[in-house]
Amino acid sequence: MKAKAVVFPKADSFEVRELELDELGENDVIVKTLVTAISPGTERWILRGKHIGTRFPCVPGYHRVSVVEECGPGVKGLGPGEIVYGCASRWKGEVYSMWGAHMERAVADWRQFTYLSSSWLSRLEIESLSLAIVSGVATRGIRFLEVKEEDRVVIIGAGFIGLGAAQLCVYRNAVALLVEIDQERRKFAESLGFVAISPEDQCLRQFLREKAPTGIDMLYDTVGHAPTTDKLVKFVRRQGKILLQAQYFDREKCAIDLDQIKIREITVKTTCGVSKEDLEETFSLIRRRILNIPGMITHRFEAEDILKGYEILHTGKPFNLGIVFRWDKRVV
Repeated sequence: MKAKAVVFPKADSFEVRELELDELGENDVIVKTLVTAISPGTERWILRGKHIGTRFPCVPGYHRVSVVEECGPGVKGLGPGEIVYGCASRWKGEVYSMWGAHMERAVADWRQFTYLSSSWLSRLEIESLSLAIVSGVATRGIRFLEVKEEDRVVIIGAGFIGLGAAQLCVYRNAVALLVEIDQERRKFAESLGFVAISPEDQCLRQFLREKAPTGIDMLYDTVGHAPTTDKLVKFVRRQGKILLQAQYFDREKCAIDLDQIKIREITVKTTCGVSKEDLEETFSLIRRRILNIPGMITHRFEAEDILKGYEILHTGKPFNLGIVFRWDKRVV
């Protein structure tokens, strides 16, 4: 069986190829892709060839909602017609998987998929659930920080993770303040009801002193820009917390000033990826609209126009955040 897939043949290059899928095994399912979504941070790093472990040519992506079409004789937990989440697949030939979500069909062990529903879902819910992993990064971050009522949390970066984390702060009755260099992202954050300021704003000090007179309780980094982190650490209260959740690939430029962290006795936490528990909690948060995923989707494309979405990811123009692709015309 052949399946169309997005392939990065080399850095800063993308195309659609037809791949030959592996045969259906005893414990495998064949799924038909309904919707995939771009993770705007990780996939851009892969496209640039900078993400750890990237190999070309590769199929990118880890956001996919599919419907089960066929099951091997050993499959016990899924049946045809059921809706699942997961990016797993196997194919023949020398194309590597960088999670491999962006393809029209997939074959993989049924245990690599998460059950979502036995009945058809609306387009809005399918699109929202397709972005569960990147949203789950924010879920995990807020849980690691143990954000509680009235905490003052400054989030560096008004991207998908930063905005998701801000929404979860609000849900916990904490105060979320976003620091973002890009004017378009600040405007977008403000359209969702959040307060955002540039790290270069001359009023930054006054702004933070007014919002958190006794100091920031928590600093949540989704960007990895050391000068910005260092600038904001100075506003963290004694024995506050920092979460480092960005991509820190550039060893020469991502080093932060540990001494000012030490003298404040600040707790530094890190997270990487999401767990099964994070994902299950995120599904619930999305379905209960605590996480407003539709409000963060800026572009939608049909599968035949998928390269237009990657051109936007590649150039950063026009402004974009959540980008989703419809692979199946039944998603309406």
